[in-house]
Amino acid sequence: MTQRIDSIDSLRALAMTMVIAQHCELLPFGWTGVWLFYVISGFVISRNLIAEKATFKPASLFHYLSFVIRRIFRIVPPYAAYIIICLLVIRLLGYSEQYRELPYLATFTYNWRMIFSVEPQFSAFGHLWTISVEQQFYVLFPILILLVNRDRAIFGLIAICLLVPFLRNVMAWQMAAHGWDAARIAFGVYASSFGQFDAFALGALLAYFEPAIRCHPQFATKSAWLALVMATVYVATYIGVNIRFGAHGIDAIRNIASGVLYGQKREVFVYIVMNFCAAATLAGAIAGWRVFNLIEHPLLVAVGQASYGGYLLHAIVLLVMGEAIGSLFEFQAVQSRIVFFLVAWCCTVAIAWLSYITWERKLIRYGHKVSQRIMLRANGRPVGVSV
Repeated sequence: MTQRIDSIDSLRALAMTMVIAQHCELLPFGWTGVWLFYVISGFVISRNLIAEKATFKPASLFHYLSFVIRRIFRIVPPYAAYIIICLLVIRLLGYSEQYRELPYLATFTYNWRMIFSVEPQFSAFGHLWTISVEQQFYVLFPILILLVNRDRAIFGLIAICLLVPFLRNVMAWQMAAHGWDAARIAFGVYASSFGQFDAFALGALLAYFEPAIRCHPQFATKSAWLALVMATVYVATYIGVNIRFGAHGIDAIRNIASGVLYGQKREVFVYIVMNFCAAATLAGAIAGWRVFNLIEHPLLVAVGQASYGGYLLHAIVLLVMGEAIGSLFEFQAVQSRIVFFLVAWCCTVAIAWLSYITWERKLIRYGHKVSQRIMLRANGRPVGVSV
C-alpha cells in the first residue's frame, strides 16, 4: 500500500465542494471539480497498481482480480446504499417511472442512458453518470498498466491524451450529422466515457513520474505555468470568438468555462485545458508546494476521505431541502443561495462522514485484506505473511 497524501484528500474535498456550489447556483464552473476527481482517480489507482506490480511477481490475472476486488468494496456499497435511499424517496414523491433507470444504474452505463435518452431524469440520479464513466475506465485501464512494461504504458497513456480530443471532435461531428441540437451534443461529449479518458490518463502519467516530480519540484512549477498559459489562450480566444459572433458586455465571457459547452470546437479544447489545470494542481500537491500547507488541515483531509460518499449524497440532500424549504431557493438574492449551500454542505458532509467511519472504512479495509490474500496466494506465499 502506498502512503496516502493528505493534500490530495484536501483536493478531493475542494472538488466535492465545487460541485455542490454549482448545484446551488453559486459557482458556474463548479463542474470542473468532476474533472479534478477524474485526474486524482487516475493518479491514485495507477500509483497503487504500479506499487503492487513492483512488490509481487508478474501475475496479471491476479493483479486485475485484486484491483477489481478493491474497487468493488470501495465503490459499490455506498453507491448501492445511495440508490436504495433514492428509491425510497422516489416512492414517497410518486416518481415510479424512474424505476426504469435501475438497469443502467446497476450496470454503470447510466451516462449512455442519459446521452441517448430525451426523457426527464430524476434529479437525485443526475450526477451518477460520472460514476459510470469512472467504472468504464476501470474496466479497461488496469490492463494497460499490468500487461505492459513502464515505457509502453507511458506511451499508451500519452496516446490516449492525444487521441481522445480528436475523438471528442468526431463524436460531436457525428451527433450533429444525426440532427442533434447544440445542447444535446454538448452533453453527449461531456458525459461520454471515451471522450473523457484523457483526464484519467493524465493522472496515471503523474503516477509514473511521481518520483521525478518529488526530486525535481520545478517540473510541477513549469506545468502550472503551462496550464496558466493554456487557460489564458483558451479564454482569450473564445472571448474573441464570442465578440466576433456579436456578443457585447458580459455576454463576451459566456460559454467559455461555465456549463456544458459546444460550438467552435469548445467541446474539444475546454477539457484539454481543464485536464491540464487539474493535473498541474495535482503535480503541485505531489511536489509539496507550500500553498498546500494551507489546505492540509485535518478537518479538510477528513472531508476528503469521505468525499465519495459526499459526492453521492449531495444530490438527494439538495432534493430533500428543496422539497422542504423550496421557497428559500426561489429567491434571486445570492445571500439566500449561500445559506442554502452552507446548510446543504454541512448536512452532506455530516452524513457522509458518519457513513464513512461506521461502515465504509471497514469495508475498504476488508477489501484490501481480500486483495492482499489473492496476491499472496498467487505468489505462493502464506496468507498470513505481511508484505
